[in-house]
Amino acid sequence: MDPTMLKLRNHIDSLLSYLTPLLPLANCHMVEFLTHNHWETLLPKGLRETLDGMALDQAVEEFWNVQNEECGKSPLALWVHTARKHCLSVNNDYCLSVDQLEQRIKDRGGVLPREIPVKEFMNPKKSYEVRIMSRLLSLHHMVSACCSVEAGGGRGHLLVTASHGYKLRCLTVDCDKTSLTSAEARGKLIQKQWHAISNTGARGTDHLHRFAELFVTEQTDLATVVKESFPEVAEEDLSVMLTGLHTCGDLGPSSLRIFVSQSTTSAVFNVPCCYHLLTEDIKESTFFDDFQSASGAGFPMSEHLRGFTLGRNARMLAAQSLERVFAKRELPSRSLLYRSLLQAIIKKNKPDFVLADGRLKRIGAKSRDFNEYFKLADSILKLNLFDTLSTDSLVVEYYQWKNMVLFYLIRLCLAQVIESLILLDRLLFLKENGFNDTFLVKLFDPVLSPRCHSIVAIR
Repeated sequence: MDPTMLKLRNHIDSLLSYLTPLLPLANCHMVEFLTHNHWETLLPKGLRETLDGMALDQAVEEFWNVQNEECGKSPLALWVHTARKHCLSVNNDYCLSVDQLEQRIKDRGGVLPREIPVKEFMNPKKSYEVRIMSRLLSLHHMVSACCSVEAGGGRGHLLVTASHGYKLRCLTVDCDKTSLTSAEARGKLIQKQWHAISNTGARGTDHLHRFAELFVTEQTDLATVVKESFPEVAEEDLSVMLTGLHTCGDLGPSSLRIFVSQSTTSAVFNVPCCYHLLTEDIKESTFFDDFQSASGAGFPMSEHLRGFTLGRNARMLAAQSLERVFAKRELPSRSLLYRSLLQAIIKKNKPDFVLADGRLKRIGAKSRDFNEYFKLADSILKLNLFDTLSTDSLVVEYYQWKNMVLFYLIRLCLAQVIESLILLDRLLFLKENGFNDTFLVKLFDPVLSPRCHSIVAIR
């Protein structure tokens, strides 16, 4: 067996050994924190007893500081450090830094142009991501691609910069007609102003960037799509580089399967997101069911993990960012407690009432305290409970705020462990299919862009 594949499998097995007993914690729902007694039933006993003996401020301060210290003996420090030890990190083997990727491109004769910062027409986060990733699309030339195709390109930010700034033939593909129409109009405006926007003095080249309305699946024939969009290259024996900046749900796995199955796809450069929308082998209802019926599961992809499931709440957790929470010292919103308190009240007083997801969105921001939240929710849901329950009986549960905050932070430590398993599964899938020139790359600062890893594979 290839040494790198063996390391990958060992890494995955280590993650499984750590994570599997903790999946009930990862898959719990914070709404049920009180009704299902998560504090008592899901936390390791020693950790829970330690936290019971600490004030909220004391425990939170230790949590913030533990990442900057050597692993201490306290159960909280051990928990944080053990979780972080299982997270993906740059190793110059199968997980690279941007500098290491650049060096590999240069070693293969590739040329890296200077970065072109474009701040107009996009928010600062997107501008940062586009600045980093568009320059590395120089892989396009290294693999002799005729066209770079972005799956799920939406507003087309990435390929606007790649086409105008780096003169790459590009095709943005998306299933949302409204987004594509808006992207095309924006592209024409950027083309006219490119010399001022980019500070390069050069004019944009709008003929290099085109758009196609299409829902991409693993059966999509990319070469045919490119030839239809660029008739001038229809007679060429072309190859395609498939890219994607935050490909949603199963679009990431589908992109990798296209790369594996279609020899015309010479490289894939993909940054995933929206893990909660991934399909697993177990049947879960999603918005994309009609499109995904003919496709393989989004997780797991590798043979090594076949039969293993994470669960939707665990995948939802994987999209949260421990790094950002550490950097900004962010505590959960009080509305998290309000919703849990409301659930307990409903369960006690109207046990047969079913509350559909989304009905109470944004009312937390409108509420100064739980009474206001309860009154609003009572009106929206027509519960007729607010006027019949005394205020004193409601606020007695406020002591749970300490436990909820600490439970939230403890559970959050598993986020990047789960994400690491998802990413390593995709990398192993490529290795199992014989593609050794394949890496994970820590592309972005995780504080600025939490979905910071990309997959790069070259045929």
